[in-house]
Amino acid sequence: FMERITKMIKVTKIRMKQYSGNSMRLEEIKDLKLEGDLNNPGWFSKENIHNYIKNNNGVVNVNIYPYPKLVSVTTATDRYVRSTPNRFGFDNLLELPRE
Repeated sequence: FMERITKMIKVTKIRMKQYSGNSMRLEEIKDLKLEGDLNNPGWFSKENIHNYIKNNNGVVNVNIYPYPKLVSVTTATDRYVRSTPNRFGFDNLLELPRE
């Protein structure tokens, strides 16, 4: 089981937009740090990850148990990603360390 976890692409940290460091809004995320089964791990914009999931059926998981998958979200004004809310109703993505 642990072998499978290490081979997936995981979001390990998030970076918020300027002046939004403590925000609990998914739309305020600017970049996500991806690690795992990638040629070039590192920081990627939320829009690039959104496109990867939507256009390539890509799978990216949040690095917090139970490792929920990211889902692409498109609104009239924004493209971003979210995951499954945890038992407290917060998106696991917002529970990751921030940089």
